[in-house]
Amino acid sequence: MVKPTDQVFLNIESSASNTQGVIPQDAETTLDSIYPMMQHIARWLIHSGVGYTDFVAALKPIFYEQALVELERIKQNKTDSAVSLLSGLHRKDVSAFRQQANQINNEAPNFAISVPARVIARWIALDLPHQIPVSGEENSFEALVKHISTEKHPRSILFELQRLGVVVQIDQEVVLQQHSFTPDNQMQESKALFSANLSDHLAAGIDNFISEKPFTHLEQAVHAEKLTADSVEALRKLSIELWQDMAKQLLNAAIQHCDQDQEKDDAHYQFRFGVYQYDTQIKLQVPYIFKDK
Repeated sequence: MVKPTDQVFLNIESSASNTQGVIPQDAETTLDSIYPMMQHIARWLIHSGVGYTDFVAALKPIFYEQALVELERIKQNKTDSAVSLLSGLHRKDVSAFRQQANQINNEAPNFAISVPARVIARWIALDLPHQIPVSGEENSFEALVKHISTEKHPRSILFELQRLGVVVQIDQEVVLQQHSFTPDNQMQESKALFSANLSDHLAAGIDNFISEKPFTHLEQAVHAEKLTADSVEALRKLSIELWQDMAKQLLNAAIQHCDQDQEKDDAHYQFRFGVYQYDTQIKLQVPYIFKDK
């Protein structure tokens, strides 16, 4: 994994909004902790066709909103300067988000659409045949790409769409795979459930670190190393058996509490208890530290 070659410094300066010192001093250790997690996030994004530029664009409104939350927590004025300092966003981005605050709060973010996705969208919008020539001045794949972007080479866009299973190339023709645009409801539900589970898992751990009442959420794991494949399989089966028994007990208790609280005015909380199991071959564990240290 590539690591930054230079140590990260945080330039905390005083300003008219009195934001000096609002950036936590453990920023570097937090970044160290984020790197292993981001490996898996980046792997999923790249596998799904989401590039760095698209991901960064999607993160901007999130950093804006979370900077406002932090300023509220520390009781600081929510000026553009303060938000920019905490979030790292440019002042013009902060100003634009502030002007669109109602839309951001009430609507889903309008993320940038990647060039490959826009090429397919134009293909469908023009009602072109499902099989078009690779090259040509009109109604060809190259023409579609050049209409969308002059910076991306048509061949690289074709390779990316082939990797995603959206098109196939047969001789000098590009064929649109119609099944790629049929939503897989089961897969969408699985992604939504995974997102909810992982979001709450992260929230539990992060709350334990930064909330005023630390370690209020259960967030534990059992970790064993130097095992054979047979031992891992035995532990995996035991994990499933224990989870099935535990899930039944928790589900029964949850149903009882839901019935009890159904008519109560203060029933505004949710509860999630999750479990996961992962095994892999051991790799050399190198501490996530910066080069200078």
